[in-house]
Amino acid sequence: MSEATGSQGPWPGRFVWHDLMTKDAKTAQQFYCGLFDWQIEEKPMMGSIYRAITCGPGPIGGIVEEANIPAAHWMPYVAVENVDASAKKVTDCGGTVCVPPTDIPETGRFAVIGDPQGAFLSIYQSLPGSEGFDPDIPVPGRICWNEVYTPDPDGGQKFYTDVFGWTHQAKDMGEAGMYHVQMVGDKQTGGLMKHPMPGVPPCWVVYFFVEDLAASTNKAKELGANAMMEGIPIPEIGSFSMLTDPTGAMFALFAAAPGLADC
Repeated sequence: MSEATGSQGPWPGRFVWHDLMTKDAKTAQQFYCGLFDWQIEEKPMMGSIYRAITCGPGPIGGIVEEANIPAAHWMPYVAVENVDASAKKVTDCGGTVCVPPTDIPETGRFAVIGDPQGAFLSIYQSLPGSEGFDPDIPVPGRICWNEVYTPDPDGGQKFYTDVFGWTHQAKDMGEAGMYHVQMVGDKQTGGLMKHPMPGVPPCWVVYFFVEDLAASTNKAKELGANAMMEGIPIPEIGSFSMLTDPTGAMFALFAAAPGLADC
């Protein structure tokens, strides 16, 4: 989990890694490598094969085949200074620790956590040289944004503020309600909003940076993705499409408005 260029980590409170958890790693790899400029390296890790993803100047995450998951999903990792202390804080604040703090040989330490509303993500403490990817480098094919869909925005905001120290800037989205931009100092790290999809469990959603949204959306559909929403404008920011990949994992594509480098 290292970055070849850009500022050096760690980046506490920022999203620095993403794993795709799927029941069909081969299909997932074919899809995303067809959609983005990804290189995959298969590595033995903790008793299984980890398909490490490189995009642009360095690695960004991996594809993990897991037969026992309820559904395919993207798992974001937030950098923390101490995984064990953060995991305790999660439970103290009403969340759950689904996978206890665990060492990744020669890389770092992680845990899988759930917020009180039921959205899951991971926390990650790196060893030197394995800090993850620089969250401020906009590269096509990399994840540039993370947002959580929650049935209880106030409760969710309190949890993430207490656990990660995130502050928030509220933006009125009209009929969609308030959107809470999560901040680490002066850096935007993600978003929080009331769940817009009835019947879908609370979840974190990842956005991939692309240069041409229409072309990338069409290419994703040709490769087997299902488009839920296409070309949705975000005033003064850009536009996005929401899809599910051929293994069922939800993701979004984002293109910045002219003059904006990233999301």
